[in-house]
Amino acid sequence: MEKKRYLLGNHAVAFGLVEGGLVASFAYPGTPSSEITEKLVELAGEGRFYVEWSVNEKVAFETAYGVALSGHRAAAIMKHVGLNVAADSLMTAAYTGVVGGLVVVVADDPAVHSSQNEQDSRRYACFAKVPCFEPSSPQEALEMARFCFSFSEEFGLPVLLRLVTRLAHGKSDVQLGGQVQVSRIKAGFKKDPLRFVMVPANARKAGQGLNEKQQLLAQAMEKVPFNQFQKAPGDTLIIAAGLGWLYAQEVLARRQEAWPMVKVATYPVFENQLKEALKEVRRVLVIEEGEPVLEEMVERFSRKVNPGLDIHGKMDGCLPREGEFSVELIAQSLDRMAGKPPRVFSSSPSLPMRPPVLCPGCPHRASFQLLKKVFGQSAIFPGDIGCYTLGINMGTIDTCLCMGAGISTGAGLARMESDRPVVAIIGDSTFFHAGIPALINAVYNEANLVVAILDNRTTAMTGHQPHPGTGETALGRKSREVALEKICQAAGADTVVLDPYQVKESLSVLEEIRKGKGVRVVIFRRGCVLLEKKESRSEIVVAQENCRGCKICLKSGCPAIQWLEKTPVITQFCTGCGLCVAFCPHQALVKK
Repeated sequence: MEKKRYLLGNHAVAFGLVEGGLVASFAYPGTPSSEITEKLVELAGEGRFYVEWSVNEKVAFETAYGVALSGHRAAAIMKHVGLNVAADSLMTAAYTGVVGGLVVVVADDPAVHSSQNEQDSRRYACFAKVPCFEPSSPQEALEMARFCFSFSEEFGLPVLLRLVTRLAHGKSDVQLGGQVQVSRIKAGFKKDPLRFVMVPANARKAGQGLNEKQQLLAQAMEKVPFNQFQKAPGDTLIIAAGLGWLYAQEVLARRQEAWPMVKVATYPVFENQLKEALKEVRRVLVIEEGEPVLEEMVERFSRKVNPGLDIHGKMDGCLPREGEFSVELIAQSLDRMAGKPPRVFSSSPSLPMRPPVLCPGCPHRASFQLLKKVFGQSAIFPGDIGCYTLGINMGTIDTCLCMGAGISTGAGLARMESDRPVVAIIGDSTFFHAGIPALINAVYNEANLVVAILDNRTTAMTGHQPHPGTGETALGRKSREVALEKICQAAGADTVVLDPYQVKESLSVLEEIRKGKGVRVVIFRRGCVLLEKKESRSEIVVAQENCRGCKICLKSGCPAIQWLEKTPVITQFCTGCGLCVAFCPHQALVKK
């Protein structure tokens, strides 16, 4: 029986995958995609299907690809920068094709809420020549996720499902389908080296076959249920993709206006109907978040069917090229395109800006304090992706490029900056993801740097997902715990494990490490403070008579310490970690 639920967009995708007959799902956590797998873990129950947090996105894609080659339906789930990691595999998987359905769910992050960049995964779909679906609501996200499996099997290709942050993290009522689809593909891997082994001779034929599929894909997109063409009188056409469709509809509904509108939800686009719509108008506004992918297609089509068409969008500045869209922004762009002054659009007040900070009692803060004290202000700290990137506020993160790049960047800097200490900083989950090859390369090529692995026993930044170092799988099963120190030692690096809360002992060891040469690994091991039991926490109090007002306690940036007139105040947010006590030179802070 069908049910209606109030769902997060990511949760709607999870339900859609399940209804589509998902057999196995593989992912690496990354905002804004993480909740899809979290919901799948919940829905998996007693072995309904398999769910895995993989070590990185490339491994996730390739494992899902293996499941699909066996004739079963699989999903690979990641954020946009994760698709960069999996891109090598995606490109060739389009050549070989798949047997069972393979859905690659990618969550883009316009406005860079929690990422290193803005990028548009539709570019990858065009690059790889695979179909891409883009929902405009949680309901459509569910329906597309369900539909993509059968579409993937029909054409024997991986299919991308592109989300954006506001859709992934937005909520609405969603009608569940209930009944799970069953694949008609016969399970079992059938050997076919000519198809699946991409030596050059086979790759040349496969590339030709992939090109031949493009016309078939374009024809199929004319019939899928997600594209729309709403006819109305007027010489201005709105073409919208994703959330832009809902924004435009809301603007016109509030203004009680009707314009001709086209919703594009698939790539390749439904070219014939789109060309028909372009013939009848004088100008067009293209609304899409990300790159002007659709706008470039409209411009190309218009040369044949309406050469004088006036096209507005990102490329002419009518809409911003960066960031997210909103109802207000679309309303203003419609006025601007029509040559009218933008009308005031009522909106809820903006939330106050709140810069991100490390949590009170975060062990990373202790690690940063130790490194800064031992290696000094002139040291270079190449960083990486994780909670610890917030060390920028403490002067202990000097670069941040992508997952695993801290070690590689550090090796390059150390080769050129021989008179300055270089300390590369990386997290435990990130090290498993992409840091191991960089460490091996640094050791092999005799780099001279310190690698600090901040091991808080979880993937904290994206919601405390497990990883190989935790000894627990996505489904909560006990597994082998992969020891970071053994990996580092096997790579040839001198390795020590420290507790950053043991300040005196750690300072002594770090002083010896500073004097050394070659690749030296320091593993700062202390669990994420959010996972520790509150009842075990100590209380920090201020000994007013000892305080000299030096404000050294404030330099750690701990949110639990505030300054009131001439002395610090310890607020209720204190976790009792004792870092401020250890670094106060006047014993003005005391642990009870």
